[in-house]
Amino acid sequence: MKIDEIDTASPEQLAPILHAALQRLGQLGRTGAVALAVLVGDDDADFDEASGWIEDIASGGLRG
Repeated sequence: MKIDEIDTASPEQLAPILHAALQRLGQLGRTGAVALAVLVGDDDADFDEASGWIEDIASGGLRG
């Protein structure tokens, strides 16, 4: 998938890409977290919403 296709991608298309990217950021540790943090604005409501869901998944609170 190309970055310009993200706006029209379905959840089923995005989920495996996000999963792989999050795993890789986890492998990179703080360096990966800092690289992501540089991209996130203080008032990014969409990121805040998504990160809340990721937190729920990580804690086992949301399952398919």
